[in-house]
Amino acid sequence: MNPTTLKRSPIVLFRKFAAIEASAFVLYLAATQFDQFKYLIYSGISFGLVSYDTLKVFLLFAAQFIITIYAFLSWHYEAYTIRKDSISHQRGVFGRKTKTIQLENSMTLTVSSGLLGKLLHYGSVLVQNSGNHNSMVLKDVSYPDNHMKLIEKSRNVPQVSGEPPNVEKLLSGEEHEHLEFKSSLRFDTRNGKLNHDLEKAAMKTVAAFLNTQGGHLVLGVDNARNVLGLKRDYETIQVQNSDGFENHFTQVFNAMIGPEFRHFVKLYFHKVGENEVCVVKVAPSARPAYLKAGNDEHFYVRTGNVSTPLKLSEVESYTVSRWPRRAVTR
Repeated sequence: MNPTTLKRSPIVLFRKFAAIEASAFVLYLAATQFDQFKYLIYSGISFGLVSYDTLKVFLLFAAQFIITIYAFLSWHYEAYTIRKDSISHQRGVFGRKTKTIQLENSMTLTVSSGLLGKLLHYGSVLVQNSGNHNSMVLKDVSYPDNHMKLIEKSRNVPQVSGEPPNVEKLLSGEEHEHLEFKSSLRFDTRNGKLNHDLEKAAMKTVAAFLNTQGGHLVLGVDNARNVLGLKRDYETIQVQNSDGFENHFTQVFNAMIGPEFRHFVKLYFHKVGENEVCVVKVAPSARPAYLKAGNDEHFYVRTGNVSTPLKLSEVESYTVSRWPRRAVTR
């Protein structure tokens, strides 16, 4: 991926300017005190070239101007750069300082935003690697949720790792918390026609795996472990092969779950006798995944061999226990 550079929100600069104006007012009030002491200083540095009041105004203006320029430059030269595998933080006006951390597969992300941040769409992203080492806070960046998704995509370890699944071993076992069989992705074998509800059922299982401990969804095999293959599914898509099938799967996945979770899922195609089946290997997600259905969103987890929806009142307690360090403030 190409490096992405982001700066702190301009709101930060406005806050600094407001603080400078407040400080200038305090300095002005202070300048009205200790007149005798200040006049002694004035007598030592002015040499009678300018009046006392003129010099006082000039010094206050110069101090405010210098501080304002410094505040702008410190904001201008501060940036975060997101690269594949790492994040860098550059800052400093007179001496540049750079801090870089490597992104790990086990990292957790925390998005926080105050009341003003919620109104103006800015906040901070805490990146925390395993063991709390090499942490970094992306402070006051615009649309922090978008940057969090970008960081998740930049991790240096593929989410789905390890050896390809052993199909024979999967077919020899019953469905359980980490395994489910489905006859097809979209072709209704009972009614002999296309059925989009089957796609939703498959994505429900994938979402539940994401939210629990991962698992395998085997497409082209019924609940009795009879191998039906993907031929009828292939006939319902434009490119009638495994590549076309995976492209269609990705389109459905992106629409119902979201492209930011796609790297947690990998498809493997295998020949079993004369038929081809697809094993969808799902890794545990680093954050909650919701299934979108129209204008509604649903949250599923695996309980035994079924995908169970959680009530709204149950989702918060589950996510806190499942992702304990990911406290998101919205």
